[in-house]
Amino acid sequence: MGQARQITAHFTSGRRFFENALGNEFDFTSSTGPYEYLLGALAGCFYSTLAGFGRKGGWQEVTIAVRGIKRDTIPTTLERTILGITARGVEDEEEFRMLAARAASECSIYNTLSAVSRMEVTIEFI
Repeated sequence: MGQARQITAHFTSGRRFFENALGNEFDFTSSTGPYEYLLGALAGCFYSTLAGFGRKGGWQEVTIAVRGIKRDTIPTTLERTILGITARGVEDEEEFRMLAARAASECSIYNTLSAVSRMEVTIEFI
């Protein structure tokens, strides 16, 4: 059986939030709603997958800006999702590109979203 994850969401007239199994709380606000958490989860999953691969070259820093564009029709799932990766101090750019492509094929959240959204990855090296 696979690894289980669980959150518990609470909705009252004064507060909307979810908590994880450790009791850490994450509020739903006007600027951090469900889609912000979803896009953040995508970035975290993508980077964790990328960083987990064996590699020859290293890097200093990776920033992933994720932009999701929702459909106008119901259900308003994501129509297009863009991961803009900025990589600083990359020792082997070709290897990094190959590992990013592999991460796209193996990241579970990326693949889940790809069922409804056109996925794009761009990479900028600094």
